[in-house]
Amino acid sequence: MIEDVHEPLELYKTHFKEAHARNTSELFEDLVRQSGVDENANIVTVKQLRELETGVSSESSASKWWGILRVCTIAALAFSLLYVYANNYSLMWMIVPAGLFGAAIYKLNKLIADVNARLKNLEQQRDAKREEAWQQMAPLNRLYKWDILAKLLEKTVPRINLDPYFSNGRLDELRNSFGWNDQFNQGRSIVFSHSGVINGNPFILAQTLEHSMGTKTYHGSRQISWTERQRDSSGRWTTVTRHQTLNASVEKPFPEYGHRSFIIYGNEAAPDLSFSRQPSNLSTLGDGWIANWKKDRAVKKLENKSRNIENGGGFTVMANREFDAMFGATDRDHEVQFRLLFTPLAQQEMHKLLKDKEVGYGDDFEFEKRRMINLVEPAHMVSTDISAQPEKFYSYELAYARRFFNDYHNHFFKSFFFGIAPLLAIPLYQQHRSHNDIYKGVNSSHSCFWEHETIANHFGEAVFQHPECITRSLLKTRSKVEADNTQTVQVTASGFKGINRTAVVSVYGGDGHYHDVRVNWVEYIPVKHQSHIIVREKQNFPAEGEVKQSEIDDGSWQTAFKQRGVDLSKAVLRRSVVSAVLPQV
Repeated sequence: MIEDVHEPLELYKTHFKEAHARNTSELFEDLVRQSGVDENANIVTVKQLRELETGVSSESSASKWWGILRVCTIAALAFSLLYVYANNYSLMWMIVPAGLFGAAIYKLNKLIADVNARLKNLEQQRDAKREEAWQQMAPLNRLYKWDILAKLLEKTVPRINLDPYFSNGRLDELRNSFGWNDQFNQGRSIVFSHSGVINGNPFILAQTLEHSMGTKTYHGSRQISWTERQRDSSGRWTTVTRHQTLNASVEKPFPEYGHRSFIIYGNEAAPDLSFSRQPSNLSTLGDGWIANWKKDRAVKKLENKSRNIENGGGFTVMANREFDAMFGATDRDHEVQFRLLFTPLAQQEMHKLLKDKEVGYGDDFEFEKRRMINLVEPAHMVSTDISAQPEKFYSYELAYARRFFNDYHNHFFKSFFFGIAPLLAIPLYQQHRSHNDIYKGVNSSHSCFWEHETIANHFGEAVFQHPECITRSLLKTRSKVEADNTQTVQVTASGFKGINRTAVVSVYGGDGHYHDVRVNWVEYIPVKHQSHIIVREKQNFPAEGEVKQSEIDDGSWQTAFKQRGVDLSKAVLRRSVVSAVLPQV
């Protein structure tokens, strides 16, 4: 079993990639065996379903084209009658086309009716066959659990352990032992997060929705015309009309939203050191003459910067100058501790990560250390779904379910592994384990606000947003522990309503005059709306997804929810936290 991971790139290539693929495949096949799903029967059912879907598609297309032909025939009849009438032909000339086209339309109506009847019958058979396939796969679909992601990750890399949910105890550990500051969460909403430990040191993996005010350019136009006198080719004065389109634009504030993915990691090693780095284009350079010239220039700039910084506040260039220029942490404020972190082995492994784009993702990450808190933001993780919610894996086709299950977990593992690889490349981080100073107390086992924002975003912005909101809503939460051990969570949805405005811009025209051009724009006004959800933590729920009363052995949460007016059929279990939106008072 591999313990510490000091060479992340090489170990992923030679061990972890294959091991995780094997573990994922074995776990899925074990679920299939537990479910008792008959794969051969499902193959037959899905094959029949595909044949019915093809039949539905064919009949639907035929119905469409016969319908178009009928419309054309009716149009031809109308045109012929209009032509006869317009040219004052005798009544006989109307009877002939009316009879021919009328007979054709009659036959087309019957043909289309027959096609639609066959289509309806095929659709009913298709729906029934799809339901049969869903019933075949139901036992497997019920076995997908929230903890599958954690089990797979921990089996492949035993040094990584995920929490059942993000608790106040874990958050307090980051705050009190490592100096985490919750101001980081201002202006962003947690879409999903995982918490856990790497070698006993706490980390958070999170995806957020963030808001900022940008600008948008609105455009307007106006047509003008004027007359001018000019001589024609014969020398005579004539009057001509000129036309011009006047264009105008205004720039106004516009709310913008974007997602970020990042890893927050607490470690007591090098506790006084802070630095930051951004992706460098030096990482993409090869070994040619021009590339080496660019690297030399970067190293010289680095050395000049080091010499020009006053004593006591600067840095000393490392012996591995190419690493120093590529990593670029020139704002480091404790040279001794920086060198303790970035030993020759750490420099070598970090350099490999930055240069590699065949196995991993190359230099695509920001890395910021503030004393004992590390923030790594890998660009490749923005597009990675980190939720692994059981519903994603539901399917009526076993072959598709197998392929999707394996692809999802293997992609997640690669994305996450190379997200934490910059941390794994520093041996001191794995050698230095925290004191596990978990702050235990009445409140420590309750889910924290990171988890609550994840739950709120699961229900969706539309559930909480202001009635007049026309933009996305940023969901933030505050909680209160009740006497029945539930938490009442206040969800504040912040968005913008829009008010239509018109700006008038004076534009100079070709007629020698200024003209007012109207430009319509939208003024965005902040709006907020507050709602509430109720949550209750419980380990080892026997069911996932929608909570059914018969599947829960502990009815205390049900009583609490009922007393708050919650419809139990609308309670949802995410990981080990059951939640529901409270009715509006």
